[in-house]
Amino acid sequence: MMDAQIEFYTWADRIAGEMQKRKVKKQVVHGMWTPSGYFHIGNARTELLIPGLVFQALEDAGTHAKFNFFVDDADDLDAVPAGLNLNAEDFKEHLGKPIYEAPSPDYSHETWADYFTAEIKDVMHEYGLKPKWHSSYENYHKGLYDDSITTALNSARKIRDIWVKITRSDKPENWLPVIVKCENCGRSGTTNATGWDGKHLSYSCTQDREYAKGCRHEGQVMPKKGNVKLPWRLHWPATWNIFKTTFESAGKDHFAASGSVDTGKVFSEEIFKYAPPLLVGGEFVQIKGKKISGSKGNAISLKQWLEFAEPELLRFMMISYQPQTVIEFDLESNKLFLLADRYDEAESVYFREKSLNEKRDNQLKREYTLSQTGKPAKMPQISYSIASMISQVYAGRSTEEIINLLESMGAIKNPGKKDAEKIIHRLKLAKTWVEKYAPEEMRINVRETASKEFVSSLNENEKKALDQLAGELDAYKKEGELQSRIYEIARENNVEPKRLFTICYQLLIGRDSGPRLGPFIMTIGKEKVKGLFGRAID
Repeated sequence: MMDAQIEFYTWADRIAGEMQKRKVKKQVVHGMWTPSGYFHIGNARTELLIPGLVFQALEDAGTHAKFNFFVDDADDLDAVPAGLNLNAEDFKEHLGKPIYEAPSPDYSHETWADYFTAEIKDVMHEYGLKPKWHSSYENYHKGLYDDSITTALNSARKIRDIWVKITRSDKPENWLPVIVKCENCGRSGTTNATGWDGKHLSYSCTQDREYAKGCRHEGQVMPKKGNVKLPWRLHWPATWNIFKTTFESAGKDHFAASGSVDTGKVFSEEIFKYAPPLLVGGEFVQIKGKKISGSKGNAISLKQWLEFAEPELLRFMMISYQPQTVIEFDLESNKLFLLADRYDEAESVYFREKSLNEKRDNQLKREYTLSQTGKPAKMPQISYSIASMISQVYAGRSTEEIINLLESMGAIKNPGKKDAEKIIHRLKLAKTWVEKYAPEEMRINVRETASKEFVSSLNENEKKALDQLAGELDAYKKEGELQSRIYEIARENNVEPKRLFTICYQLLIGRDSGPRLGPFIMTIGKEKVKGLFGRAID
């Protein structure tokens, strides 16, 4: 069993502690997502990682738990995401049909749902996540929702009254709370349920939408095995009851006043006779102040993340922010560098190489533990910023040369074979980041000679500062010490520190700014830097 105090160290442990107060034989954690567009790190936060971290916290506490992930592929396809660059007309005939039955956007998979879920299945295990996978479409066709549908039809009047009262919307007196799949055109988004006699359900395909028109067919079905489904506000609490859910997280929009959380709790208790689970709302992940959208294509997928960063970093980002806190992230600034630095600090504390204070140490140790995809194994701490520089300046060099450079910089000590493999992997990740996302000032092309015009603009004090810096380079083996000394040398020679940094960047890469200068000089190599500075002084 975990230490009783651990619930205070992370939000996941606190939630697990709250769940343990509910006397059940098994805790059942759920994530649920509709595959209408791309699954991205914003979806992953609320639908996969928050429940996954809670599940792990429960297991760590010795609690019997199960983790389910639901793909809501019985929902209608109502739009073609802009990010797919498809001709919407090619899919017009499939709008209004279940996502599971619409064809794959590029025909690489059998269905629309398969196309958007395949990537999640491929990489989920790399994030240490192994939930039981559920297709809502298949569950409906297996008959798992048949009893819930009958219950909803027999309780139509009560459901209508609750719906109208909570949402303050209107529903016709004869409204039936189900959605029928038309036997003629296959659409469920264009039908109206018109009558229920306790056995047969009448319907008409006359509910025209902006994205699809009804075929005007009228028919009658026995509601079972997937020909009828529940609207979202009922489907959600019905799922809680069927699978005995005890925890689920969802986007904050579901928690808005009169939203699906408000109706879901009441429907769960009064219609399906099941105590609703503990529900936690998650804030959005934003890129440059804008919510990530899977339908618009401005997203970072789980697979993309693995191209430029370790999966542990994404897990760490999610556990280190409270679910109700907005996460601002982008790949064009230094946010990835800062995330990697925070992870490295937590790792150092976990392996007792660093200590802050007892409470903070305990919190970081727990966050680090929950960030792991397997047994904790220390990564050689080559910072992401240094990795991005080395991946450019040392491109094509052997592993041995790179390891020797890092040892000479004091970045690593006595690396083993596995350490070397992890270092090379981070360099590959950093290289991808540089090639695909890095801003121009982070792209490096070290010059062989400086601009004559720029060199001629240097005054005597500036040349003296450069000469002194070049002469002292060998005295510093740690990048932080060298960085601080550059400021001191500038002031000792009556040069503004900012001006000395600009001079160095101009001589090295022909720009006014660039990567952090101390580690950059060490990455390039002190001898090469001394040569560049020396040619400017002569």
